[in-house]
Amino acid sequence: MAVGGAKLALLLIHILSVAGNGYSSSQDNDYGSDDHEHRKKLDSSLRSGLMKRKGNEVMMKTPMMTSLMERQEKKRKEANVQISTSEKLIARISFAELQKATNSFDRGKVIGVGKTGTVYKAAHPHLRFTAVKRLFDFKHLEKQFLSELMILGKFRHKNIAPLLGFCLESRERLLVYQYMPNGNLYDWLHPVKGEPRNLEWHFRVNIAAGIARGLAWLHNHNTLQLAHLNLSSSCILLDKNFEPRISNFGRAMHIMTSNARIFMANIEMSEWDLTKRDVHQLGVLLLELITGEDPLNNSGFYQSLEGKLVQNNCLLTVSAALYCAVDKSLLGQGCDREVLYFLKVACNCIQPVPDRRPTMVEVYKMLMAIKNTHPDILG
Repeated sequence: MAVGGAKLALLLIHILSVAGNGYSSSQDNDYGSDDHEHRKKLDSSLRSGLMKRKGNEVMMKTPMMTSLMERQEKKRKEANVQISTSEKLIARISFAELQKATNSFDRGKVIGVGKTGTVYKAAHPHLRFTAVKRLFDFKHLEKQFLSELMILGKFRHKNIAPLLGFCLESRERLLVYQYMPNGNLYDWLHPVKGEPRNLEWHFRVNIAAGIARGLAWLHNHNTLQLAHLNLSSSCILLDKNFEPRISNFGRAMHIMTSNARIFMANIEMSEWDLTKRDVHQLGVLLLELITGEDPLNNSGFYQSLEGKLVQNNCLLTVSAALYCAVDKSLLGQGCDREVLYFLKVACNCIQPVPDRRPTMVEVYKMLMAIKNTHPDILG
């Protein structure tokens, strides 16, 4: 019936159009104008009737599309608000300025290459020496870019990398940091062959305590608590005095109220889980600091270590095998006792059961006790 009705309507349109041609003439255009408008309205109504069924079929698909478009529009508006807010806190720098400051992103200016972008040393006339991070793929890294922009734009702490500016133009996304002359911690712990680099014990303890202090501050900030969730030695920058600065906040998440729960990678997590993930990641970093083992290239070492912790439940005891894994350059320097306690703190942090791990504030206090050579308070 629907098909037959459609054919009949098309036939009627055809008849009316022919009739219209018959009534039209150069002599009575003015006279026939009302009739012409009437035929146009009738033609339009018939065509809209024919399109109604087809239109309904299309509309069956549009709610999902509409919802997607609304979400995208909402994200776009939120991003604009974030960018506007950031402009009040940090400088927005043009791409042309950064291109000039890096000598057109000369390879000779490269000081680091990561998963998300390339970092260049730049000489900006107003910001002096800076480190410019140029993201690889703005579409896939937009969320990380905005996260880093908002977090580092708002938070100022001696152990958090200072963000000085940003660039957002067309397909380009760049972040401008204060230049750190001593690079990142990973390069110091795993130097290229033939490169004489050695971190003395007091530097390592100070770096560990500084990282814990910065994370504890983030976990307990009075207005907005954050979990980093992506801690590694490569995102720990070192200033001229080897003071650590935490960077790479692209995966950071807000810590909700104590009863709130979130979903991350299809796993339900609470506020406690988020902070204890940071503690675990710090524990791995502490082990890297004291053993010199690369967690990326020697994951078996850390897995076997966690296995020993499960078997022995060694909250405050470290086996001789673990002690033998300590970087030999740290032993025999008059600080063996402190090294042992440092290893105990690391083992506490990587306990397989999150509830058994200390809080970040507790970790900071333990590391400060070691730094001040008063490890007896650790038990």
